[in-house]
Amino acid sequence: MNFGIARDLITPDVRTHPGGYATLRSKYLQGIHDDLYVKTVLLDDGNTQVVLISLDLLFHDGTLADQIAAYVGSKYSIPRDCIFLSYTHTHAGPAVAGYDPTQVSDQYEAFLLRRVASCVDRAFLNTFPGQLSFGSVAGNWNVNRRLNVNGVFAMRPNYVGVRDTALNILKITDANHRVRGILLNYGCHPVTLRDQLYISAEYPGRLCQLLDSAFYGSTAVFFQGAGADARPLVTASGDAFKQCNFDEVDDMALAMANNVQKAVAFGPMTPVTLSLAARQFAISLPIIPYSKAYLEETIAQGNEPADDEATRNARGFYANAARIVLETYDQNEDMIRLRAGIVRLNDRLYIAYMGGEPCYPVKESAARAFGDATMLFFGYGDATGYIVDDKILSEGGYEAEAGLEYCWKGRLKPGIDEKIYAAYRDNLHHFGQ
Repeated sequence: MNFGIARDLITPDVRTHPGGYATLRSKYLQGIHDDLYVKTVLLDDGNTQVVLISLDLLFHDGTLADQIAAYVGSKYSIPRDCIFLSYTHTHAGPAVAGYDPTQVSDQYEAFLLRRVASCVDRAFLNTFPGQLSFGSVAGNWNVNRRLNVNGVFAMRPNYVGVRDTALNILKITDANHRVRGILLNYGCHPVTLRDQLYISAEYPGRLCQLLDSAFYGSTAVFFQGAGADARPLVTASGDAFKQCNFDEVDDMALAMANNVQKAVAFGPMTPVTLSLAARQFAISLPIIPYSKAYLEETIAQGNEPADDEATRNARGFYANAARIVLETYDQNEDMIRLRAGIVRLNDRLYIAYMGGEPCYPVKESAARAFGDATMLFFGYGDATGYIVDDKILSEGGYEAEAGLEYCWKGRLKPGIDEKIYAAYRDNLHHFGQ
């Protein structure tokens, strides 16, 4: 088995707007607290190569993944099915394509494409024989953010709500048994800092920094999981969420890093003999369209006066989204096409890949298709939008109602759980499962 690992800086070198908060629309990032990176991992079992790429960004629409896949396919003859991009989902980075197009910097987009391509090239240039092993640790680092308050689901800490407590680890060692790569998979929104204007890779970036220091010569890579309905526990204060500071980000990352270090250094970690295969596909999710009258009303609200800048920004954000939807309303189908995929590491260990912002129950729907095999879930493959299950859809609340934020034509229809399960089940047949 051979591996390649590389990273490259993607901190903006031009002035950019922040991404991730409607209330910050029209503002500019003010400085850099810590840098953003793209990281590439090449897996090679001697017959098949798979490329996994993680970026310290909120997300991006599918164009970046398609451009990089075309580049890698042309230069290294790797099929599209074997090339995966995902995002750590930091809310303290630049606006990029896929979320409010009026805030995107064309200069940064071109810079980003060059850096990702360069990172891939260096991963292929620096391959080495090695071994892979798998382990997992559990910790109390996140909290469900959907609380039933008098029949209405509000964005508040739900200390008994469902969440993914597993932090999955893939360790790559070289022929001298030195740790060269640590792949991390955890589901939790990186919103510790909330609406501030300094660039940061948030807790995923700090966690990777700590592990890079602990294992000299190694690169830690974070893959965001099904964390759309979870926030860092450190942000929970009684029955509300608070804005934290960088010290609290550090505290969270330190606690996670300590557990990962113990697992990497002392185990137990299960050896993984690669038998690679990969497949990507789309899941068609029907929607119930918004009325044109609703969209027109939202546009009109964008021009209404507001007492504070945050409210004005948010109204402008949603008005712009409604305008985009209305302009293409009759041409767009009543459907969301969700990117998805499967990577077989071996017949007992898989990665399920998904675009958008999946909530934890969505991971559970996908997991049913894998039976008793272990499944890692890499979400945030693009900027599709919030992906909920049927229960969240029926309950309502932000995640269920956020379609317009992503320029959707409407809200999802019931029947999501079965469609996601069936898509993964049917595509697993191509792996002989």
